[in-house]
Amino acid sequence: MLSKRKRLMPRAHLDPGTLEADPAGELTTVDLMCFGPDSCEERRLETPDQVRSLELPKDKVSWLNLDGLRDLALLQSIAQRFGVHPLAMEDAVDTAQRAKIDVYGDHCCIVLPMPFLGERHFRTEQLTLILGKEWIVTVQEGIEGDCLDPLRRRIREHKGRIASGSASYAAYAIVDTVIDAYFPLIEHLEHRIEQLEDDVIFRTSPHDIVRIRVLKRDIATLRRAVWPLRDAVNAMMTIDQIFSPEDRLYLRDAYDHVARVLDMLDNARSIAADLTDIYMAVTNNRMGEVTKLLTIIATIFMPLSFIAGLYGMNFDPESSPFNMPELDWYFGYPFALALMAGTAILLLLFFRRRGWMGTTFLRNRNRHPSAARERARSRGA
Repeated sequence: MLSKRKRLMPRAHLDPGTLEADPAGELTTVDLMCFGPDSCEERRLETPDQVRSLELPKDKVSWLNLDGLRDLALLQSIAQRFGVHPLAMEDAVDTAQRAKIDVYGDHCCIVLPMPFLGERHFRTEQLTLILGKEWIVTVQEGIEGDCLDPLRRRIREHKGRIASGSASYAAYAIVDTVIDAYFPLIEHLEHRIEQLEDDVIFRTSPHDIVRIRVLKRDIATLRRAVWPLRDAVNAMMTIDQIFSPEDRLYLRDAYDHVARVLDMLDNARSIAADLTDIYMAVTNNRMGEVTKLLTIIATIFMPLSFIAGLYGMNFDPESSPFNMPELDWYFGYPFALALMAGTAILLLLFFRRRGWMGTTFLRNRNRHPSAARERARSRGA
């Protein structure tokens, strides 16, 4: 779901590369992390002058992370200190970008959609990664934090190749972490699909169609974010001046992860489309069951009404022995009731024998697992 601050149209009134702060955005904070094989230093930069006068240590990777887009002076100071191309900074501030990578001489700009699970819907927040020779700048909207804390923990604890790797490998690690953040969301999405499928089949309610619509919208939100991400990762593997051959091997693994995410989303989208047909089929089936029940009741009462109408006719038994002699019979009334009850029972037995009563669907409900559980077992296998 798009943030209210995101622009949906290009800024036609501004020159290309012009920075425009977001006065309604989050407060801007700048955090610096410098790390190498055996050390990691972190500090916060408070003013634009601190950013402009920043001295980057040699033989270390410097990662500058900016949260929030309200402070225009801080944004401009970062662009001046690192020599970031104006178009790259414009993409970082304009949060309606799709996933992509642009190369500007000795540095490149990578735009990534970072996923979040909100209270009701999935949403994405733009993460812009600007990669230089020995430095990385990440720009975030700063609405709900990010998914990069596990990566920061690995850096602080000097675990893995990122602690002693290059800036390009650290950029790959950031991209891979963002991609991997989609898997828990898709797992949550699949759980919703399985629960909704059971509810639609066994406990259908009018609210289910609304839940299906929300599910389809969440799938579309994720798929719209991931689809251009695959092309962006594929483009990263072809940039020789930024990523080394060894780093491109790792990017190939990230590309496989994006492809898996897309396959899972396509599968979820097809199942969600089937849920609408299942809901309509189950609703129509239950409507048919109600119509059948009412028809059976009306059919049973038809002969009963005939019997009641027959014995309600004004016949005089004294005028003729054929004029309903049972009217003067001591057991005449119980006989009429027994005749009606026997007729109803015989009709019920006839309807059941023909299979017009009862439903094998409900009887087999506890004996046959749902299609969702069957699908879960097949995925586990």
